[in-house]
Amino acid sequence: MIEAPLAEAPPASPDAPPRPALSLTEQAAAALRRLILLNLLPPGEVLNEPDLVARLGVSRTPVREALKLLAGEGLVTLRRNRAALVARLDPADLVPLFELEVALESFCAGLAAERMTAPEIDRLDRLQAALEAAEADRDAYTRLNRQTHRLIVTAARSPAIAEAHGRAFARLERARNFALAADGRVAESLAEHRAILEALRAREPERARTLMHAHVARTQAVMVARLTEGPRR
Repeated sequence: MIEAPLAEAPPASPDAPPRPALSLTEQAAAALRRLILLNLLPPGEVLNEPDLVARLGVSRTPVREALKLLAGEGLVTLRRNRAALVARLDPADLVPLFELEVALESFCAGLAAERMTAPEIDRLDRLQAALEAAEADRDAYTRLNRQTHRLIVTAARSPAIAEAHGRAFARLERARNFALAADGRVAESLAEHRAILEALRAREPERARTLMHAHVARTQAVMVARLTEGPRR
């Protein structure tokens, strides 16, 4: 059976026409995308077609087409007359993006400490509680972590920064999840999130900015260290 995709679908309007059913290729691509983004298929993993057919419960044609789609997204490397691979993560490409994320998110955290509304702080508190409860659930933790970071950026009330951040954040999703898979990183990240929440609640811009800078920089450092040490499951 094909596994559910990673991305959360936006709620449908009651007046909106029903969404067309996904083709088998689209379903296979969504399932594989989720597995790759969550590093359940790690960088460099050989994507053996018979194994994918059995895992996804579809025939070879949708699997092959799905691999082509994901190659276009940079998630899969196609090889002539050989099995495809999960695309490797390259620090040379990712570190500049992390540096951008560090700058944007730390700046936004400082602004958010001044501009967040009480309901937004309450929502962030609920997200933190949900993150704590989802520590062992990779799917849920990834989704909640994404929502937490987006909320802080949105609360800075700077649409231009939010737009730039959205592009960088999406491109770093797999690298961020790769870092979170390191031993002890989720617990460490939770503690960092708690400290950031407290700084935001206390309306301390400089502390919020410093803590967010350290949080994202730490994720970058763990990602680079894991890649330097070699692929791990």
